Amino acid sequence: MKIDKNELSQKINKLKQIVPKKTPAVALQGILVSEGYLIANNMELAIKAKVEGIEGESFIIPAKAFDLINNLPDGEVEIVPGHKGEAFSITIKVDKIKNKYQTMDPDEFPLPNAEESGGEFTIKAESLLTSMRRVSYAISDNGNNKIMNALCLQAAGGTLNFVGLDGHVLAWDKVDFDGMFELLIPKGTVDRLLAIGISGEVSIRHNKNGAIFTTDEYVIHTRIVEGKFFQYDKMFKTVPIHTVIARPEILNAMIRAKMCTDERSPVKFTMKDNDLNIAVMDTTADYHETVNLQEEIPEEFTIGFDARLMIETLKAFDCDNVALNLESAKMPMIIEAEDSDFRAIVLPINMAK
Repeated sequence: MKIDKNELSQKINKLKQIVPKKTPAVALQGILVSEGYLIANNMELAIKAKVEGIEGESFIIPAKAFDLINNLPDGEVEIVPGHKGEAFSITIKVDKIKNKYQTMDPDEFPLPNAEESGGEFTIKAESLLTSMRRVSYAISDNGNNKIMNALCLQAAGGTLNFVGLDGHVLAWDKVDFDGMFELLIPKGTVDRLLAIGISGEVSIRHNKNGAIFTTDEYVIHTRIVEGKFFQYDKMFKTVPIHTVIARPEILNAMIRAKMCTDERSPVKFTMKDNDLNIAVMDTTADYHETVNLQEEIPEEFTIGFDARLMIETLKAFDCDNVALNLESAKMPMIIEAEDSDFRAIVLPINMAK
């Protein structure tokens, strides 16, 4: 096989994150080259990346070869597979550089499951990734609740809803869509879809066992999480206190406040008239900053939040202004974008008097 080094390196770097370091299926500890694709698989998620011009017999590029390929000089790379008895190898050649690696039997590499019957729809990659990116921060990275470790992709009522929650924050975005289904996509799959940079039209096939995202360049097979998602829409309700604030101003103020403490101290919001006072106080800091509110709050209102969660939530928005909707110091704050249907909920923290 002969291929441009930069193309090979770029595709390997996008696939290598899912190559398992330890697995009973030893062949998975590398990337399979077969029938025009580079394929990585960890049995939860499999990604096939199309590479033009790949021909000949199948072989596996072992993980230990990834760094060498990344550091080869620009130009054409030749990879020659070898097979003697039960021993498999690949030889990588570029100009005066040559190295031989022992590798695995490509026939022992488990390929993604064949497509089964089920639903299918198409969406533009830009729309899919924008909504996924907005809500992904609210999906739990770990924990025993498997539902919270997944993105809810739910079609109902003329919209396609994207929802993530971890018990402390909830993020919800939606786009127009005609259909009805619910898929719980593992966070690892969401992270990889965001990282590899898919583009164009995305065809998504799905059934009760898994989903397949297909573009001109990639095919991503993923399992789906079993279970029913929470009734997230019930958590968004009309509340009595409302104002609007410039998102960059409150975000930058929050970042400055967080910089002043090494402790996990809550941030206190005190709102009155057109002022929001942001305060953090602990053994190392006594930080205060006032940010202008665009809509007046006539009676003083105080509420506390986890500073990190508030910063992550504000970063998920990409508009200039956000609406803040509140009910009481013990009830969640609802944040809404000014230019889209994206909204989020942040739970408060009890503040010491």
